[in-house]
Amino acid sequence: MPALSPTMEAGTLSSWKVQPGDEFGAGDVLAEIETDKASIDFVTEDDGVVGKLLVAEGAEVAVGAPIMITVEETSDVAAFDSYEVEEAPAPPAAPPAAPPAIAAATPTPPVAAATPTPPPTTPPPTSPPPPSPSTPGTLFPWSTSRPAISTSLAAAQQEYLDMYGRTGHTPLSATK
Repeated sequence: MPALSPTMEAGTLSSWKVQPGDEFGAGDVLAEIETDKASIDFVTEDDGVVGKLLVAEGAEVAVGAPIMITVEETSDVAAFDSYEVEEAPAPPAAPPAAPPAIAAATPTPPVAAATPTPPPTTPPPTSPPPPSPSTPGTLFPWSTSRPAISTSLAAAQQEYLDMYGRTGHTPLSATK
């Protein structure tokens, strides 16, 4: 049973629009299903042939339960004539909960060790460790081992002036 709405947990199959042996294509309506809010057409997204209808009209079915078998070729339909759906066994009842003190004292059985996988023949690529904030020359100008960024910029500008000299231009704010 497809989930035809976000809150759908079960649906009632109102009517089948196809029969075993019918071919269908993407966009064809296969059945009409009633949800908790509306009747919705179940539209297929694939091409195929109906092999067997597993649910009778009027039956309520949980979301995820099989409602039909589809096959690729019409010649495969006959293989499902005598097919019957096996009922899934009911989940076992949960054992009564033990008091917390007893549950904590109960040893847990050891888990079987999985077969170890052989180590890879080549080591995985490693990236260099991120720079430490205290390392000079890193991307962390706010580090306590370096001066404030304004001091760093002023020092870089002075280094430029020492290397190349003045250009003769004055800053705009100093022109007046």
